[in-house]
Amino acid sequence: MAPRVLAATTDLFLQSRITEVAKSLGLEAEFVSDEAGLEAAVKSVYPILVILDLSSTEYDPFSCTQAVKSMSSSLRILGFFPHVRTKLRTRAMNAGVDYVVPNSGLLKTLKKVLTDELGHI
Repeated sequence: MAPRVLAATTDLFLQSRITEVAKSLGLEAEFVSDEAGLEAAVKSVYPILVILDLSSTEYDPFSCTQAVKSMSSSLRILGFFPHVRTKLRTRAMNAGVDYVVPNSGLLKTLKKVLTDELGHI
C-alpha cells in the first residue's frame, strides 16, 4: 500500500489537484469532509500528512489540529487559508499547524512538503 496524504475538503477541484500532486510522488490521496471522518481516517489510513482548510465552515480546523496532534504528535499538518484572512495564519501557527500557506501557494508547497515527508519514512 502506498503512503497516503489525507485532506479534509469537499472541493472537487482541490481534491483533483491534491490527487495529482500525490500521484506524481507515488502517493495516494484520501479525502474526508468532517472532523469525525478525519479522526477515523488518521487511525485507519496512517497518512504522512494531513491537509486542512483553515477557513472551512464544514469543520473546525483548530479542533481538528488538536485531535490529530493528540493521536500522533509526529504527524504533520498543512493548513491553507485565503490570503486576506491573515488572522487564520496566526491562529493556525499558535494551534500547532506545521505548515501554513495561502491558498495560492498550496499546491507548490504541497509538493515540497510531501517530498520532505517522504524522506522521513
